[in-house]
Amino acid sequence: LCSAVACPTDSAGVNVPAGCSCNAGFVGSVLAVTSTPFYTSSCSAVACPSNSAALPLSIVPAGCLCNAGYQGTVSATILSPFYTNSCKIFCRSVAEHRASWMPLQCWLRRGSVSYDHEPLLHKLLQTSGLSSQLCW
Repeated sequence: LCSAVACPTDSAGVNVPAGCSCNAGFVGSVLAVTSTPFYTSSCSAVACPSNSAALPLSIVPAGCLCNAGYQGTVSATILSPFYTNSCKIFCRSVAEHRASWMPLQCWLRRGSVSYDHEPLLHKLLQTSGLSSQLCW
């Protein structure tokens, strides 16, 4: 008697003849063939999206987390690009910063200059017309 071959690693389904699909966070396909192991699989993990990473490998199935200074989530999906990514720059208002008493580091988009002192940054924001959102 012949028995159906189970779906290979990194894929899911009833069995190979019935059809297997790559798991969430993987791209590729599984095809039935007539020689051992009776399938070909090209399922491979996709890399973590921008502004995120995972250890030890920076791939979505390893559980990507937003990088330092970013806030949000990365979730594996079965549809292209095989993840959702909501990692965005974490910003606090001037009032929230003052209430926290933490050192300020804001990378301004104009020239990518780092300002570490609130009085200087506050004066710069007033004179340049830049947003009062402090990103860190």
